[in-house]
Amino acid sequence: MTNTFVRVLTVVFVCLHVLAVMGSAADGAVNVVTSTPELASIVRYVGGSKVSVYSIARPDQDYHLVEPRPSDVSRIARADLVVRVGLDLDLWLDALLNAAANPKVRRGSAGYVDASRGIDRMEVPKGKVTGASGDIHIYGNPHYYYDPLNAKIIARNIYEGLTRVLEGDKEYFQKNYNNFVDEIDRHMKAWQQKLAPHKGKPVVTYHKSASYFIRRFGLRYFDQLEPNPGIPPSPSHISQLIRRMKEENVKALVVESIYPKRFPDLVAREVGIKYQVVPYSVGSMGTKTYFDLIETWVDKFVNALD
Repeated sequence: MTNTFVRVLTVVFVCLHVLAVMGSAADGAVNVVTSTPELASIVRYVGGSKVSVYSIARPDQDYHLVEPRPSDVSRIARADLVVRVGLDLDLWLDALLNAAANPKVRRGSAGYVDASRGIDRMEVPKGKVTGASGDIHIYGNPHYYYDPLNAKIIARNIYEGLTRVLEGDKEYFQKNYNNFVDEIDRHMKAWQQKLAPHKGKPVVTYHKSASYFIRRFGLRYFDQLEPNPGIPPSPSHISQLIRRMKEENVKALVVESIYPKRFPDLVAREVGIKYQVVPYSVGSMGTKTYFDLIETWVDKFVNALD
């Protein structure tokens, strides 16, 4: 964090003490701040007309590298509920929570929600993690929200948080939560049917964002363009990957929308395939809701695997 940003946060902190003790928005809605657009979309579904939602991360912004703004401190200072991804993906949120000094949303308070609570975590490192290991998350792969069944767990955590801060509307939130779960189940039937013919097929991605999605739909993770998560592709790794894809007849390459296309273009050209781009966030590539996001992922994976 730069010295300039620290100074700005200090000024904002002084100015926002009064705001930190303010109630909900003037219209009576619960002020909710989320770390990502995916969480914001689910909050809007469960919270309905009772919430006003703001996501700190923007669509197609690498969630590992979000640069907080002073305006984000202001948002959190007025928040009734904060919802984060957790699993050390959004560690930058901690500085904002500290600067806002809002007791309602500090860690462990009624207005604090870690959406990862209850998630069956993948890829928890067992050995020593060093800088050479890349962007390894010590609590496991944090991209669990791309698994639509995990979205039900996220929604449950959000529902419980909303009822803590607005207990009088528990039945309203319960109904919306139940509807969300039902809608996930309805969509899952169609999504599983689309991907069922491709069970067991290998897939290459750019970053290891798709682990939970691939596991959910019975696909096989072959490799990624990054030699290790968060480490840019190297010529030697790409050369070996191309050779292995040819040898094992791997045809599916799926690239998350935030990543550059230089290496996917090279791999696709050398292997003789066409790769697919999936939206990294709700709000990218024309998606507006969490359901749009997963629908697009399913269709793009089908196109890559056909």
